[in-house]
Amino acid sequence: MKNIIFLFAFACFLTSCNVTESIVFNENESGKFLVTYKMGDAMKAFTDALGGDKPDSEKKEKGEVMDTTMVFADIMETYKDSIAALPKEKQMAMEAVKDMYMTIKMNEDEGIMDVGIGMEFSSIEELKNIQDKLKKVQSLSSQGNHIDGMKSGSPLGKFMESDDKNVSYNMTENGFARTTTVSISEDEEKVMEELFDETDEDDKEFKKYFEEATYNVKLTFPKAVKSVSVEGAEISKDRKTVTYKANWIDYIKNPQLLDVKVEFIDE
Repeated sequence: MKNIIFLFAFACFLTSCNVTESIVFNENESGKFLVTYKMGDAMKAFTDALGGDKPDSEKKEKGEVMDTTMVFADIMETYKDSIAALPKEKQMAMEAVKDMYMTIKMNEDEGIMDVGIGMEFSSIEELKNIQDKLKKVQSLSSQGNHIDGMKSGSPLGKFMESDDKNVSYNMTENGFARTTTVSISEDEEKVMEELFDETDEDDKEFKKYFEEATYNVKLTFPKAVKSVSVEGAEISKDRKTVTYKANWIDYIKNPQLLDVKVEFIDE
């Protein structure tokens, strides 16, 4: 498990991946939250770096295939003695995410690696701290200090690890809203200037990995949708699912690009 989480955290921060944030709501406002990271390109890059890019004639063994779900509450129970020996910070992180799970779908030969972090919720109120929980899952890697060091070596990495934004979700009988609150300190403003300074040659190589990456949002409601505030958003045939996306670099520049207001049809 440690190796999987390390690979997930490393790839999310240092290579290009497409992210999909999905929320499915039931009639009583319970539902499922899942963030999926598609990291096939990242996996290929790691494989090539380890000498895996060989002609078919030289390949003797099939690549690894995995399709599994890890429930953190079950892990805590099964490995409670080992967890009790962890540093207090990691114990608290495990406790904070015990109601979450991680899904892993991997096929090395087909270049597939999808990692998801999810949670079933009984009320939309339970999503108010979801961003903190996602960060805690990422922090559980035993190699976290190495990842922090690599992140801090780049303006992009420094910005991605900042806690300057908070996402809130609200649903009423008439509609739904996803709202991002952003507060940037003077230090973070300086990081932003460095990150998007086109004359900085050192960071161009790093940023190019994110040029084709997107952050996608998929929302499914128990009611039919009348309108969506995001230009270009797609509504399913049954009008209950809304999907839209933003380029990853554009999203980093302005996290509020993913904010949305959805109006339901009055039934």
